[in-house]
Amino acid sequence: MYDNSILPTEIAVSLGLICNIGAPLLAFWAAARLPRLRLWFHGMAFVVILASPLVAMMLGLPELLPEEEESAEARFAFLPLVVETTIIALLYCLAGAMFLSKSIHSTVADWHQGNQFLRVAARSRGQGYVSKMPRSR
Repeated sequence: MYDNSILPTEIAVSLGLICNIGAPLLAFWAAARLPRLRLWFHGMAFVVILASPLVAMMLGLPELLPEEEESAEARFAFLPLVVETTIIALLYCLAGAMFLSKSIHSTVADWHQGNQFLRVAARSRGQGYVSKMPRSR
């Protein structure tokens, strides 16, 4: 077979596996340093995780000439990378769903307690936050 790939298949798969582990770890580390940007860091890590099998396949699979056939092991060489990507992406989706449900629950609880109505009314009148405590006279 005519091999004109950029990287050997084994190295491309290894780099993809390392990238799938390293991207979330780097996102957690950066989110600890800059908590306001944690959603962006994890979003970038999720995109990197989704793109890693495609990049590894582009770098590791050779361009075939029209008269050549693909070998059997080339089809299954990237299977561990695809499985790992699927598992990590599923875990990211579950964590995002848990975060979203927690956020929705706290928002609904605030609205139910009436705190949000007081804040909105006070802002529309140009006042500061109005507490629920009655004023002493």
